[in-house]
Amino acid sequence: MTRFSTRELLYLEDSSKIFEAIQKTCQHAMSECSDPQVKSLMQDMSNQHRQWIQSSASLVSKSGRMQ
Repeated sequence: MTRFSTRELLYLEDSSKIFEAIQKTCQHAMSECSDPQVKSLMQDMSNQHRQWIQSSASLVSKSGRMQ
């Protein structure tokens, strides 16, 4: 199991918050958009950021510290 320093854990938590903000922005853009290609791009970006959020949370949890 990987052990992270406090600094690394804080970085992961901050990154996760940034990814959440970007994901919400993508979802908002998707709801406001009428172009199917742009909507699809926003959906893909939202999904990618959701995966990054889950990966970051998993690393933090495995390290023994909850978000």
